[in-house]
Amino acid sequence: MSLAGQFSHPLVLRAKLEISAACHAAGKLPSHCVVTEYSDTQAIAQAATRASRELGYARMWSIHPNQIRPIVEAFAPVPAEIEAALDILLAAQAADWAPIAHRGLLQDRASYRYHWHVLERAARTGRSLPDTARSAFFATAAV
Repeated sequence: MSLAGQFSHPLVLRAKLEISAACHAAGKLPSHCVVTEYSDTQAIAQAATRASRELGYARMWSIHPNQIRPIVEAFAPVPAEIEAALDILLAAQAADWAPIAHRGLLQDRASYRYHWHVLERAARTGRSLPDTARSAFFATAAV
């Protein structure tokens, strides 16, 4: 389907949201459909960003190598998300994973899982992680 109808028609949006919600409820990663404008990297980036940020998709299909980089970039967390996730997880670890307050908001095991996924996504999409994150959460076994 072309980009034109994917994010504007209410029935298409409803279907996309229901698919995403069903995948999350079943413990599966929702994967967004392709965009046929394979040479328009701006359109691909826009579709991937909306699928990720607005509809809850965790992945997106590509049909051409030109689409891969914009999709990966769109699904990657932004630096502020990475920083907040790291701050929360380090504070939680120091509190032996008990609930904590961070910037006036309660954080607990459910939110720790979300923030852990942010750090995982950052690592998978090639984002630079601070050494504190690598040593605390991504340590490799000695050979």
